[in-house]
Amino acid sequence: MSSNPCAKEAALANDNPTFSEAAPSDGDAVQVPLSKNQLKKQKKKEKWLQFKAQKRQAEKQKKKRRLAEMRERGEDIGPSRKSLKKNAMKDSACQQKVVIDCSFDSYMTEKDVTFLVQQIQHSYAANRRAENPLQLYVCGIGGKAKQRLDSIGDYKGWDIYKEERDYTAVFPKDDIVYLSSDSPNTLDTLDESKVYIIGGLVDHNHHKGLCHRLAEEKGLAHAQLPISQFLQLKSRKVLTINHVFEILLRYTETKDWQSAFLMVLPQRKGFSLKDSAKDTADKTDSVSTQGVTETQEDKDHLRASPDTEADSGAAREGNESRGGKEEEEASSVKTVTEDVSVDHSQHQALVL
Repeated sequence: MSSNPCAKEAALANDNPTFSEAAPSDGDAVQVPLSKNQLKKQKKKEKWLQFKAQKRQAEKQKKKRRLAEMRERGEDIGPSRKSLKKNAMKDSACQQKVVIDCSFDSYMTEKDVTFLVQQIQHSYAANRRAENPLQLYVCGIGGKAKQRLDSIGDYKGWDIYKEERDYTAVFPKDDIVYLSSDSPNTLDTLDESKVYIIGGLVDHNHHKGLCHRLAEEKGLAHAQLPISQFLQLKSRKVLTINHVFEILLRYTETKDWQSAFLMVLPQRKGFSLKDSAKDTADKTDSVSTQGVTETQEDKDHLRASPDTEADSGAAREGNESRGGKEEEEASSVKTVTEDVSVDHSQHQALVL
């Protein structure tokens, strides 16, 4: 029998393609014909399972080729797996505890559970590559989420704390702070004596406010990230699990919420800096821009010196006859252009 998990799933799906079993009250199984829509979905899933293994293999080969090309060009490909294994949570200088609450299994479809597990994977990957990783816990693992996590080949070897118990059974209630965008409280800083909970719920806003309501029912402290103090979002302040986790991670590294937000949030969120944040950024930019402008003016002065060719001398006389008006306008345009260029490059560096 094939050991390929994709082949196993396809075989199970092919056992009975046109009927599903229903268990009535008397315990006897009854076969119920599938609707046309259900049959269509089933055939699509079977086709995907057959293609899945081939696609993954092709992606692995493509990644190997890309890494080989980067090595040939002398580019940095990041830390090796061997070095990452030495970067364990127990040796981290950061002892901040963060929990992903996976107790929402009954609120999610199978597809949403898949997205949940992917976001947990992204969170783990970011933590593993950090110089000082957070203390990452995954609590309340069960049902579909547990099955999905167990299907990941190397999950059991992850450097995380796994708990099937609820987080309230693992940590004292007084130490818990549940993160929710619906909370009226705002998080000012992180406290290593506290445990911050991220709701592991992917529901596309079908259960809006659920995490906040459950936290209040359990008598837990709750707060939201200080996004509104620094950024203006075009959409709701609802972020993916891995984005929230990585913002916390970057804050422990920089101790600056604005930098953490700009480093993590994708541009598709359509955010912009608030006026107070812009004033701080403009002051920093004006210092660096002034140095760039003066350097450019020095170059212009050298190009217009008497030691240059006769053509430049004639041009200089023409400029003087016009009262230097055009020269002043060109200088102001140049300064504005450089201001924009410097500001844009710094913003790009922060976002990327």
